[in-house]
Amino acid sequence: MTLKQFLRPYAALSSITHTFDTDHLDIWIVFKFTMEQTVKPANAKWICEVDEVVKAVTASAWIDAFTMKLTVDAIASIPSVVTIEYDGPDVTLRTTWAKQWEPWGAILSQDSQPLPFGNFKGNEIGWTQAAAQGVWYTISDAGITIDFENKMSFQNNQEFKVDVAGHYSLAYYMTVECSIANKHVLTAPEINGTEQLGGRTHHEFGQANVEQCMSGVSIVLLAVDDLVSINISTPDAGNPTLIVDHIGLTLTQIGLTE
Repeated sequence: MTLKQFLRPYAALSSITHTFDTDHLDIWIVFKFTMEQTVKPANAKWICEVDEVVKAVTASAWIDAFTMKLTVDAIASIPSVVTIEYDGPDVTLRTTWAKQWEPWGAILSQDSQPLPFGNFKGNEIGWTQAAAQGVWYTISDAGITIDFENKMSFQNNQEFKVDVAGHYSLAYYMTVECSIANKHVLTAPEINGTEQLGGRTHHEFGQANVEQCMSGVSIVLLAVDDLVSINISTPDAGNPTLIVDHIGLTLTQIGLTE
């Protein structure tokens, strides 16, 4: 226990979580002692910051003897950081034995929903492209489908659209064929239509029309509404036909933007 927690034990004994729901935040403050439910603080006593912008608490209510729910309206998208500060003490926030809760500075609220993640796959899709030298092509096919998605959406038979900014772990694979021997093929993650250096790989096809598994992993920094897909290219002349039979992408948030 820190010195501050020792001097203000009641302020230290609470936890905060939140969820985003369409256009607002629901925030739950869980106290470690039973609270007096016949009174509650004015909404202005709660200071909420959403992504470093102060937002008004528009409603509050006791859920049970330990839990108070706050509502913060006018939230357009899933936030990265939410903090709650209590501007007390105040007689309206007290335990059942009349101990007023200590004030506290900004406490980080934990998102009660799972971190963003998504996975898509395509099996025996037979995607083909006569590849011009140095041109990158996005793998897009009606046979590509999602397994899972949370706080991101799969669209256009090819990509995830991200709802939450942050650092993400990215891993992909594909099974590739090349119609001409001795040609190099490159694969890479693609963000907003641009191939990425991180996770890029290449293979020289010593024989024509022989399947080869190609894969890559990376950590990428993504903003809200970024589009993540996989693309393919050849640096060689001759316009070989590239064939993708299997493909998969897994995207998982592992941290915030900082």
